[in-house]
Amino acid sequence: MSARLSVAMIVRDEAKMVPGFLEAARGLWDELVVVDTGSTDDTAALFEAAGATIVRCPWSRDFAAARNVSLAHATGDWVLVLDADERVSPDFIAQCRGAISSPAVGALLVRMSHQLPYGHRRDAWVLRAWKRDPAIHYRHAIREDASDDVNAMLATRGLCLARVEAPVMHLGYVRDRGAANDKKARDAALLRERLGAVPGDFYCWLKLLELARAWQDEVLWRETARTATDLIELQGRGVIAGEAWGGELVAMIAEGLFAPESAAGLAFLEGWAERWGASPLFLIRRGFFREHQRLWDGARADYLGALAIRSESGTGAATDQSGWGVAAQLGLARLALAQHDAPVALAHARAALASTPRDPEALMAVASLTRYLEGPRALEAWIGSHEAIEPNCPERDWAIGEALLAVKDHKGAVAAFRRAAGVPPGGPAGLRLAQSLLASGQVEASERLARALLPSQPEAGLGVLLFDLAAGRDTSLELELTPETAHASLKQWVDVLVACRQPALLRRVRSRVAAVGTIFPWLPDYLLEKSA
Repeated sequence: MSARLSVAMIVRDEAKMVPGFLEAARGLWDELVVVDTGSTDDTAALFEAAGATIVRCPWSRDFAAARNVSLAHATGDWVLVLDADERVSPDFIAQCRGAISSPAVGALLVRMSHQLPYGHRRDAWVLRAWKRDPAIHYRHAIREDASDDVNAMLATRGLCLARVEAPVMHLGYVRDRGAANDKKARDAALLRERLGAVPGDFYCWLKLLELARAWQDEVLWRETARTATDLIELQGRGVIAGEAWGGELVAMIAEGLFAPESAAGLAFLEGWAERWGASPLFLIRRGFFREHQRLWDGARADYLGALAIRSESGTGAATDQSGWGVAAQLGLARLALAQHDAPVALAHARAALASTPRDPEALMAVASLTRYLEGPRALEAWIGSHEAIEPNCPERDWAIGEALLAVKDHKGAVAAFRRAAGVPPGGPAGLRLAQSLLASGQVEASERLARALLPSQPEAGLGVLLFDLAAGRDTSLELELTPETAHASLKQWVDVLVACRQPALLRRVRSRVAAVGTIFPWLPDYLLEKSA
């Protein structure tokens, strides 16, 4: 008899998401348990009409508590945890059903494919399914986790962990802008509330750092890293000594506080090395700092050390090991490039891509190095082979665009970025499309797109600035960008302006750069250098 699968959910005011979820999940579950924490719309009614068991539970500002209510009401042989803003596919359903039918398998890692607010899709392996066991509970009020109990169950029963390769699409970051910002604010408020009550909950500090990284909020990241460091030093470093995630916390603090070229940042990490030298994420972060400080041998040792930990840890534990493996391989690829060994760099980039075929950095490296080393025909062959694995992959199109832009194939870059940016063009891929249009000489099309992107992509405003300078128009833009991001983005726009080979346009911009000289004092010299 096949195993019965209970899908366990917690929801609140998700009526807009429910129909899409139910349509996608048709045929997945034998039992659907939905804990409603206070919906004021038709969420509960929609699920109830689909045959779900509805459990109404007042919201206690504790995600783990709500998850545990859903687990307590599940009766299947297996439990799969999903959210209303997640979408499964027929391939996922078939693979999941196949995996839970194996008597040797006790838990499943699911490939969660996050549609990020800044355009890319990022895959991560997350623990979402296991043989139902009353001893398994979630912990932590936000960014809840059940892996400790699942690992204990696997060890007790002698069962293994398996993976479902077909992705689950997570749409939570790309709802309408207001809803997305509300999600970020809600999560940050809950974490701060918990930390206000228990300042020594360093798991919550880690999750607040992760939130800042996911939303690219540099101010939140820096402030959180500084406060967490002060608390650790105040309470003594032993407060995170026994935690499996301690090395990750230290690594993220270093990333938030220090530039990778900073000797102080490397010294900070070295001060933790005795305690966290066996943490792969710690090793990768230290390797990154060493790499940027040209300490090649130390960086290589760190990246190889992280890979060795991954290979030795096996597949029994309910954790995602693919992320640090990709980061380590890409680190080795960058080291090889720094030492002018492009073939070795390509081999490492391909190894990274083999485990995570949609990783943006790995795709960028493979596309660019394949084009550079093996030529356009080899790039076309690689594109075809990757399309067979990932038929619809805007990240690949973006990578192709970057590879072609680097060799001044502006027409090809425009076509690739157009595919990546979608219809109408949007996101960072839309920004690169606007820039490649300018590089190809399509000035008016580039300006129109830059202005259209401005509400969602503030970096487009730096292109608008150049267009206004060329036309002699006053500019009164207020852009939500850090100075570092603004300077880097303007340099990108200047590079493509020079590439378009329209001397009259370039002269008009150069004649008027004094108007923004107080904000970008380096711009006149940069324009002169690039156009020489």
